Amino acid sequence: MRLHFQHLRDTSNIGDRACSPFDYFDWGDATVSDLRNDDTPDYDVGIYGGGKILRGIATNKGVRRPKGAINIAWGVGTVQSFPFSLRYLQARRRMDLIGSRDYGDTRYTYAPCASCMSPLFDEPAEPEHDVVFYAHAGKTDKMGIEIPEDMPTADNHAGSLEDALAFIASGKTVISNSYHGVYWGLLMGRRVLCLPFSNKFGGYRLPPHYAAANNWQSEIGNAVAQPQMLSLVRAASQDFKAKVDEKIALFG
Repeated sequence: MRLHFQHLRDTSNIGDRACSPFDYFDWGDATVSDLRNDDTPDYDVGIYGGGKILRGIATNKGVRRPKGAINIAWGVGTVQSFPFSLRYLQARRRMDLIGSRDYGDTRYTYAPCASCMSPLFDEPAEPEHDVVFYAHAGKTDKMGIEIPEDMPTADNHAGSLEDALAFIASGKTVISNSYHGVYWGLLMGRRVLCLPFSNKFGGYRLPPHYAAANNWQSEIGNAVAQPQMLSLVRAASQDFKAKVDEKIALFG
């Protein structure tokens, strides 16, 4: 049996680099590649992951479906910007099982980003700062967000997963306009304030507090912690893995 994981990966974005379920569950010598490449190996079970991968599955050259193969989407964003999208429709038709990271989208099984399974969330370090800002490198300036010079700041293009989580853990309150910055802050039980720039920020299993680019500093005191978040999303991930394993078992 040949397992393959494929994602539409921005190698500069830590969230995209950390999304592979093969990093957290053991399926032997499964292969991994980027959806945008055309060197996808033959496979029996293909797993596709990454937040916005679903809309690309129908068009990117790296997508293939060998005869008899099973295709699975894990932790993908399924909320569309428009009521009907031909690309989303085509992508759904390619998949035998879809796990959506958008809680409440009842069309699919809930399957949060697999990074929640990292042992780095088990015992995060104690906070060192009252407030930290984890920024989206490509959106912060465009949103007109002004971060005070004395506020500890990092972005989603810096370092490794370990670096990102260490920074987020350093704040009692985490402010972020990065999907994964908000997600990881919630998993650590930190008080979180989200500055959204699209509808993808509406599907967390338990919500943060939301604010806008022009009023977020006055909303810091309203940031909320969700200490139950980690156990809930890990349970959902294990449940979805069981569904995946049922599909894999078809190949024995």
